[in-house]
Amino acid sequence: MATEILKVLVYAIIAYFISTIVHEMGHVTCGLLNKWRFWLLVVGPFKLYREDMNSKIRFGLEKDLALWGGCGGTFPEKEDETAIETFAKILLAGPLASFILGVVFMIIFAFSKSELTLMIGMIGIAEGIACILPMNIKTGILYNDGSRFKRIVKGGKERDEEKALLSIVIKSMLYGDKAVFEEEKLDILKCSDDVDFKYYGLFYSFLNAKGRKDEAAMERIRLEAAPLKAKASKYTVLVCAME
Repeated sequence: MATEILKVLVYAIIAYFISTIVHEMGHVTCGLLNKWRFWLLVVGPFKLYREDMNSKIRFGLEKDLALWGGCGGTFPEKEDETAIETFAKILLAGPLASFILGVVFMIIFAFSKSELTLMIGMIGIAEGIACILPMNIKTGILYNDGSRFKRIVKGGKERDEEKALLSIVIKSMLYGDKAVFEEEKLDILKCSDDVDFKYYGLFYSFLNAKGRKDEAAMERIRLEAAPLKAKASKYTVLVCAME
């Protein structure tokens, strides 16, 4: 009995890693096909990453536990109005890759009757469903793939928020510590109904002020953010430390 339980556990871990790699590679591959550059691939505690747009791809251990569930990222070499449309496609590519993996392995299972094959097929399909449905599930600050895609195609305020979030990522990758974030876009986040987004927007305004060495603005932003600390997620407050 114990051996069977261990066997199922090992199969589940293997299946999870395979499914997550395929899912995240779906995002990454779609980005690369749209001529975006590789940035990050995290599966469990392992990652491939660039420190900035000019650095080589490196292997390392991911310290952020929130990303252990999987994260795949690419970024364009310049920011323009088409970026959000490309990003919407990238969001769908991950769940699509999961579904394809699941279906293929379920077909293989029909002939092989391999328990590992069945596990990969089931987890692939389950991961595709969990990621494509707009269930407002968050990985750290951000919603799941389906929720973010829905927010983009819905338009209006939610699309503007996603554009602002994407702009922060692109500028961070393109310019690193020298990045200056557009206050107009940060204001969109600061007016969001999502407390984490508000805190996020304030944090990047804080970085702008810090870059200008504007101590008065930094202190004002800290005071503005203080009441949100109890409402925002612990993760958001931790990664957006205003020091």
